[in-house]
Amino acid sequence: MNETAKEILSDLGISSDYSNATLERISSAESKYLRDLKLNVKTVLASEHLSAKETHLLALAVATNNNKEILANAFATKAKELGASDAEIADAEACASLLSANNILYRFRHFVGKENYNNAPARLRMNIMMSPVLGKEFFELVSLAVSAVNGCEMCVKSHEQSVLAAGSNENRVWDSIRIASVITSLGKIVY
Repeated sequence: MNETAKEILSDLGISSDYSNATLERISSAESKYLRDLKLNVKTVLASEHLSAKETHLLALAVATNNNKEILANAFATKAKELGASDAEIADAEACASLLSANNILYRFRHFVGKENYNNAPARLRMNIMMSPVLGKEFFELVSLAVSAVNGCEMCVKSHEQSVLAAGSNENRVWDSIRIASVITSLGKIVY
C-alpha cells in the first residue's frame, strides 16, 4: 500500500494492517485520487462552522448509515477523544438507524405521490426526536446529512427547515452535507 493510503488510515486511527482489494488496487496504481481524498477528509473534519466533536459525530452517523463498520468505529473513537459521551455516540448511531426508516417511507410517498399514502399514518415511533441527547439543532443536522445520503428529497427539505428554525445557519448545513458526501466517498475504499 502506498504512503498516502497509509496516511489516510493513520489520520483516521485505523491500523496500518487494514487492507481491502479496492484500497490495494487504487493504492498500487499510485492514483492521484488518494491524495485528493486525504485532503478532502482532512478539510471536512476541520470545519469552521462545526466543532471537531460535531464533525466526527456527523461522520459516525454517515458511516453507520452506510454500514461501514471500520469507519464507524474510527469516528466513534475519535468523537469520544474529542469529548463525546457514550450517550451522544449512541444518539448519532440511533439517528442513522431511525432516518433510514423515515427516508424510505417518505421517499416512497414522494415518488408515488398518491393522496392515500400521503395521508396514511407512518406509525413509526420517533421519541428520540423529541429530546435528543445531541440537542435538537444538532440532531436535525445529523438527520439532514443522513437524509441527503439516502436521497430523500422531502426529508432533506424538512430537516433543513428544522435546522434553520432551531437557530442554526446555512454554513452549518453546508458543512454537514460536505461531511456526508466525503465520508460516503471514503466508505467506498475503507469499509
